[in-house]
Amino acid sequence: MPDALTRVQNAQGTPGELAQDDFETQASTPGQSSRVARLRADYWHRIRSGRSNPFRVAIPAYEGFTSDGTADNTETFSLSHELVETPNTQDVVVWLDGTYYGTPDAIDYDANTVDVTDSGTDSNVHVWYIVDEAASLSVRKAAPSGTTSASKEIESVSLSRMHLGNQFEQPEYFSFSTELEGYLATEITLDVYVNAPYEVRFEDPDGDGASATNLLLSIPVERGSETIPGLKSAVKADMG
Repeated sequence: MPDALTRVQNAQGTPGELAQDDFETQASTPGQSSRVARLRADYWHRIRSGRSNPFRVAIPAYEGFTSDGTADNTETFSLSHELVETPNTQDVVVWLDGTYYGTPDAIDYDANTVDVTDSGTDSNVHVWYIVDEAASLSVRKAAPSGTTSASKEIESVSLSRMHLGNQFEQPEYFSFSTELEGYLATEITLDVYVNAPYEVRFEDPDGDGASATNLLLSIPVERGSETIPGLKSAVKADMG
């Protein structure tokens, strides 16, 4: 009888990408390594490796403000972190309550400010912006087992480097040291951790329905549609 690796290598999968909508997400704690995204795979997945399968990521900072009591007033909002231009996504996106505003009226990269005009008053101003500050992102596999779990980091990148570099010209990609390292099985999770001085969140904290539309998270995979007997145990053993 073939082993789990042979069976999954012979299984038919569908090439694609994991994006932010595939993950359960939560906000980070600034200054701490925080899990911000988790995929719970129903069936086997293989993370595709090599330069022809780029892994793309841009993780904006979030800040919230409140517009003043004068309608149609253009206000300047000061950001707490170092705003930067990036070739990979929009530098800044703004929402007023649950309405997408898009690019600010003006962006001052030296002063780290954005200008926004609210046609209403006292609106929640949600701002997601790309930052050039020391921060890291880690992709890990985890295998829960009772009250403990095994975990293995399979990729780690500098967010500042990813934000400043052109990922379309110089892509980041996964490289694995074992045949099973790139595989996920049922009940094996894929987790994304961020350690940054700023807050990372995929959605606004007020329940307005605003979201980080300039957040980029694209992991190349092959998706399976079946459970492979023995794969979970084999993947967990490979994690050490």
